[in-house]
Amino acid sequence: MELVYDDKSHRDLIFQMYQDVFKDPEKFAEYYFDVIYPKNQVLMAWDGSRPKGMIHLNPYRMKISDKEFDAHYIVAVATRKEMRRKGVMRKMLCRVLNDMAERDEPFTYLIPADKAYYEPFDFVFVMDWTETEITGEEGAVTGSLEPFREDDTQEVLRFLNRQIRSYDIYTVINPDYLKQAAKEAKSQDGDLMVFREHGEIAGVFAYGKEKDTIYVRLGFGTEEKRFLEMISRTFPGSKIEISAGCVKRGSKVPKIMFRITSLEALCRCLRSRKKIEFVLTVTDPVIGKNNGTFLFSASKDGTEICPSSKKAEGELSIGDFSKAVFGYSGEDVLERHPFLRELIPLDAVYITEEV
Repeated sequence: MELVYDDKSHRDLIFQMYQDVFKDPEKFAEYYFDVIYPKNQVLMAWDGSRPKGMIHLNPYRMKISDKEFDAHYIVAVATRKEMRRKGVMRKMLCRVLNDMAERDEPFTYLIPADKAYYEPFDFVFVMDWTETEITGEEGAVTGSLEPFREDDTQEVLRFLNRQIRSYDIYTVINPDYLKQAAKEAKSQDGDLMVFREHGEIAGVFAYGKEKDTIYVRLGFGTEEKRFLEMISRTFPGSKIEISAGCVKRGSKVPKIMFRITSLEALCRCLRSRKKIEFVLTVTDPVIGKNNGTFLFSASKDGTEICPSSKKAEGELSIGDFSKAVFGYSGEDVLERHPFLRELIPLDAVYITEEV
């Protein structure tokens, strides 16, 4: 078996494997391979003349604290039936994780079909989606609601960036992102919508349809109650499932998992409440660059690490270190390693993309 990155000459083979495994609606699959595939990376596991496995790495620009980085969203992880439980996925994951580490990407992320696949690789949850379900009701919509137009770009960007700038980690929203979001929504019989009141943007959301259900995401409104009322009256009689940034009431669903790929790059984004130093052993059985004993020098400007021969004050896995610094289910780690409490956690994460 050979692991090779696709050179974009195998579109039809990859498309067929993608559909054999995931069976997406044809319209969405065509969008994905027309818009996303040309710019992503696909690692393929070849056995003879047929691909037996694949992992797609979709590129996004991420804001982490006051810094921006390239990161990859892992999707479409698949192996053919005859190759399952033979270590193919493990080999593919180890390869892409190490390749991202070589590029100094701080982390990668995914939405797991089953968290049990990824926890052994030190992926940890970092974000819940707040999901709520409403039923559309008849009623007048005060204000105007129209599909996003290219002329709206700068105004929509200003609105959305005001909404998300309080987060520690989020996907950078730029003109290309908006165009892609609109195309994706249209591929699901929906659109990217702009809601205005008194001439000012009061809400933005993307939606898609599946049978009799409306799915809303990338949603922000200046006021939650008003936002939900507007969506309800836009789709009267429909079941509406919403996961939107401005919705605080609903069910918390663990959704986004991170995996640190470059410990050094991630630490540069970590600030501390006061200037501190500590020596810590980090175990990473997958990425050798992250595995070792390091001196951490942290301040309000960031954290630098370098290999150290001193005795460590503690030892923990890269997954447990992730829990501590991303502030999700990390209290037990902090109890065992109290000096990590001085690091300011990157615990406000907003990622809304879903394939």
